[in-house]
Amino acid sequence: MLATLNLSSINLLAVLVAAIVHMVVGLIWYQPKVFGDAWAGLAKADLKPSSRWMPVGAIGHLLMALVLAIIVNLAGAATVVDGLFIGILAWIGFIVPLEVGELIWEKIPFNLFLIRVGNHLIGFGLAGIILAVWR
Repeated sequence: MLATLNLSSINLLAVLVAAIVHMVVGLIWYQPKVFGDAWAGLAKADLKPSSRWMPVGAIGHLLMALVLAIIVNLAGAATVVDGLFIGILAWIGFIVPLEVGELIWEKIPFNLFLIRVGNHLIGFGLAGIILAVWR
């Protein structure tokens, strides 16, 4: 299977756009009138990000999009439905279990869990679509 992994077949512009779209989804998702105020109340935090960690967050989004692009390519996904399926599959397999850990160990409120996983559901779904159709 790894013999079929050819990174030169990855559209790096699509990876960049998928990462940016995922970040923009989060920026919209956490606006005060969307879920930001609810998140801040449940997390007992404010909506001011730590600017020193913003570059690390951007790199994380790029890595997420690159890994998702590799999975999309390995799966041969090439349609909107294929990309959405892969994005949701990655969300179910990677994001949801990590966030369940937050429920268990950090004892976060269930509604906070829903806000956090909801953001990633939309972000991963859109990133999967972008990476599948823009090859």
